[in-house]
Amino acid sequence: MVRRHRTVAALLTVGLALPSTAAYADSAGVQVRGPAAVVGSVELEGAGAGSASAAQAAVRPQVAPTPPPVLTPVADGVAVDQEAVASVITDDLDSDWLGDRAHVGVAVFDVETGEKLFSRLADQGLTPASTTKLLAAAAIVNALPMDEPFRTEVVTGPEADQIVLVAGGDMMLARGAGDPDAVEGHAGLGDLADQTAAALKERGLGVDGHQVRLRLDTSYASGPIRPEGWTDYWLDEGFTGPITLLGLQEDRAVPYNPAPRDPAQATAIAFRQALTERGIDVGGGPATEVPREVAREGAEQLGVVESSPARDVLAEAMSSSDNAMVEQLARQAAVADGASAEPAAVRDWVVQQVADYGVDTTDVTIADVSGLSDGSLIPVRVLAELLVIGADGSHPEFSEVLRELPIAGYTGTLWDRFHLDAHDPAVGVARAKTGSLPGVTSLAGLVVTRDSRLLAYAVIADEVGQDGAGLEARSVIDTIIAELAACGC
Repeated sequence: MVRRHRTVAALLTVGLALPSTAAYADSAGVQVRGPAAVVGSVELEGAGAGSASAAQAAVRPQVAPTPPPVLTPVADGVAVDQEAVASVITDDLDSDWLGDRAHVGVAVFDVETGEKLFSRLADQGLTPASTTKLLAAAAIVNALPMDEPFRTEVVTGPEADQIVLVAGGDMMLARGAGDPDAVEGHAGLGDLADQTAAALKERGLGVDGHQVRLRLDTSYASGPIRPEGWTDYWLDEGFTGPITLLGLQEDRAVPYNPAPRDPAQATAIAFRQALTERGIDVGGGPATEVPREVAREGAEQLGVVESSPARDVLAEAMSSSDNAMVEQLARQAAVADGASAEPAAVRDWVVQQVADYGVDTTDVTIADVSGLSDGSLIPVRVLAELLVIGADGSHPEFSEVLRELPIAGYTGTLWDRFHLDAHDPAVGVARAKTGSLPGVTSLAGLVVTRDSRLLAYAVIADEVGQDGAGLEARSVIDTIIAELAACGC
């Protein structure tokens, strides 16, 4: 259920909930000084010589005094008592819906002080599901320039009648025109075809019997389309798509609507069709595979389109929990930092980057960087500590990632969560990365307490029952976060 009755203030609370952005915990009670605050009076009775100017001055608007501050900075909220936190969440943690209590880990930290407020099995490795993506995001921001876009270009080929479509990391191209106000479909394949067609016509290519041949370059950060742990089932059912450095927005995998097994090839075929529609004679039939060719160094550019900045692309990947997109962003970052594009190398690189933040990763084992493969184990302590580091303002790029995490009850993978009355205190004031696998539910993020204190939390239950128990377990975890939000601790 989409909540439309909430105030915008609730959204702003969480959207600005990091100290590095000078956030405020509550926007209720803001005093607006408009026309009603303009005051003046006229005193004419008994006025003597020179009183006209005094009367004129009296009726001029006068600025009301500046009101005292009514917003409390998050970092200045009331410190939280450990025993109080334990008292409000312990009962929920004992819920049978969470499954085996030996497989329920919880960690809660005060962001301002870094103090651990509550822990249960916090150092035990548990199956993290998609909360693994927090580790990937922390690593990605260290190696990819977050202000830079991903470029898709067309260049001249090694032979005079060849052109090459070069993959550059954008897997969300619009088929037609790009939308400059969007992240998905920001760059358009149609726009690229417009530029390329115009350049070819200037050269007399693709017209008047001078056919051109299209080639596809996927050499950039090339590697396997999936880690070893991704089964055919996950791909065939659309729970993830192949890892690709070139793809169409419409080909992103969604459950029960799988992506093409070769999104880059599907994009190249669509590009050939777009050129044909623009009057360019391109070799090959409508569905003929486009041959691969590495563009030569120094090739002349015929057209280029750019994605949104990497920061926005990463935010979209995290918000929608897109496994393939997180994997390919991590691959690009690892390659940029000198590592291999092989999934195992990317995985090891991510763990090392997290360790470089000062987090103890001794008990961390990840089978991929998106959380989909079997075999990953991460202690909730690691997730919570990483959230504290990202939220305390010491790493601005990582802070930006956390600021774009889904909002409880509103956006991303949390739009349909926190739907019960018991969850209301967290709606609009909690952000989190979700995680879901068969038998596993996890949540890790940030929440502002009733007393304006920013907390980081991580909860994993990885022995949840079947037949609807997963949904009930999610609801219990949502209740726990709501208790933290409501806490006058």
